[in-house]
Amino acid sequence: MLKLKRLKILHYRNVKPGCELSFDDGLNLVLGKNASGKTTLLALLSAVCRSVFEGIKHEEFELEYTLSNDAFSVEAKVSHRQVPTTDDEQQIGAGPLWDDHYETTFTDLLTGEELSIDSERASRHRRVDLIMEWSFIAALLSNRKESWTDLRNELFRSFGSAFRFDESLDCFASMTGRQSVLGGPESPPLARKGYTSRRGLHVTDGEFIPPSLSNALGHVFRLADPDADLSVDDAAKNFTDKAATLMDVQNVVVKPRVTERRITSHERSISAEGFTFEVTRPDGTTIHHDRLSYGQKRLLSFLYYLECNPSVVIADELVNGLHHRWIDACMKEIGSRQAFLTSQNPLLFDYADFESVEQVMHRFIVCDLEMVDDREMLVWRNMSHGDAEVFFRAYEAGIEHVGDILITRGLW
Repeated sequence: MLKLKRLKILHYRNVKPGCELSFDDGLNLVLGKNASGKTTLLALLSAVCRSVFEGIKHEEFELEYTLSNDAFSVEAKVSHRQVPTTDDEQQIGAGPLWDDHYETTFTDLLTGEELSIDSERASRHRRVDLIMEWSFIAALLSNRKESWTDLRNELFRSFGSAFRFDESLDCFASMTGRQSVLGGPESPPLARKGYTSRRGLHVTDGEFIPPSLSNALGHVFRLADPDADLSVDDAAKNFTDKAATLMDVQNVVVKPRVTERRITSHERSISAEGFTFEVTRPDGTTIHHDRLSYGQKRLLSFLYYLECNPSVVIADELVNGLHHRWIDACMKEIGSRQAFLTSQNPLLFDYADFESVEQVMHRFIVCDLEMVDDREMLVWRNMSHGDAEVFFRAYEAGIEHVGDILITRGLW
């Protein structure tokens, strides 16, 4: 699986230029006070992993980052700068002009073969959809070598749904077919999938849907019977069984919210937006997902999020609203995924293991505020070697909880 190895912020909002972070292949724990940029960092990580910067297309930024697995390595540099408009352009109300530039180097680690891309362009946002094309994905799409095609597929498989799991219920709203009022571009989009069959031509599309549910929808959408049962609980059995076990209920059944169904002699068209979850309690009564508690909704949506993301987790305040038994289960379910997690609750950090000072340095990301040239700026960094050494000595003693070590040593 691909991993995000490095991120350097050369220019972005009020982040101190030159902040550079390296990441562990497993858990990455983001520490910081309120307003120190933890959520901002997670949102940026989501954009970088997906190489989709649509959410910040009206801002200037310059970033460098590295992605790799056992077979491939990708070094990318992306910049987005606004060009001053001329007097004539201002008079006619022309939209802002932006200079976009990206440099990308792909390395096949098995053969040593490299492919470098260097491209730039100027564009007006009101006429340009942005931004996917300046990412390295554009180069992959235009390259026909089999090895790069493999990397393209790996990118989409690993990071296609690498949105931020928010601290409230944005993800829950998305998976149940509702647009969130508070959700930003880094939050999951509305879960939807459509299928059209027209004179032998098949068109499918889907977004933020786990592969098991997407495959099940594709199967039932192909049925000619307009009244066919569109239940997909069998395809999602593993996911819903986990939820049912943790919530101590008989079962959890998921069904698509079909929003359109049109079948004629020449065309079949079905689309769905989100899913409905029905929960059967121990006493046999069934309730709709709207009647679940806040914690139950958080748990259910996180398990759904994990189904969508086999490689990466980006979660803000993961423990918010969760019972400690559910926190334990969620951390175990993360498994081998690369995870970027924040929490103001020290309980989360007790689920991390540390094997060396170097691993401590990579696993902890410290977010802070500093005055730089009379301006308050966000400063993001890995834990220093000295602080990591202090932490690791206390951790090896096995007496204090991780959160207590961080607090009493002044590391958090």
